[in-house]
Amino acid sequence: MKPLEIFCRNRVMHAQITVHDKSMGMKDYHLYNKNGLAFYVFRKFQGVWQLAYGVLADDIKEACIDALVLRFDTDVPELFYHHGKRQVVEVRAKEYSLWHIYLNNAYVGSIQYYTFTKQFNYHLDDNCLLTDDQVQKYIVLIQRGELKWIKDDMR
Repeated sequence: MKPLEIFCRNRVMHAQITVHDKSMGMKDYHLYNKNGLAFYVFRKFQGVWQLAYGVLADDIKEACIDALVLRFDTDVPELFYHHGKRQVVEVRAKEYSLWHIYLNNAYVGSIQYYTFTKQFNYHLDDNCLLTDDQVQKYIVLIQRGELKWIKDDMR
C-alpha cells in the first residue's frame, strides 16, 4: 500500500500503513515509523478518529489524523482549521441528485442538481463557516465524479 503522506512541522513525513479489518465494520490503521518496528494504531469510532495505541506528540498525532481523514474518508473533500479546531467537511450523496453538507458531523447545507435545467443550486445555513467558493469547489468535484452521485432519478 502507498505510504501515508503526513504534513507536519513544515515538512512532509511518510509512514508505511497497513489496514486491519475488525469486526462490525471497524478498521485499525497501523502506521509504522521509519525503522519499521514501532507502530501506532489509529481507529475511527463513531465518526471520530483517535490514536488507539502508541504515544505521539500532539501535533504529529493530529497531522496523522488529518492525513487518514483525507485518504480514507471518501466523502470528505476538504479539511481545514478554524481557531485551532479541525473542521471536517463531508458531502454525502442522497437520492434524487441531492447532497447534504456536514461540518464536523453537523448538517450545514445541501446541494441539489435539477435535471430539467441541468444546473446545481445550493444553500448553506446562516453563520456557517463554509463559503460560496468552497461549495462551488464541491460542485466541481461532483461533476468530475470525485464525489459520489446517486443517479436514481429514473424511477
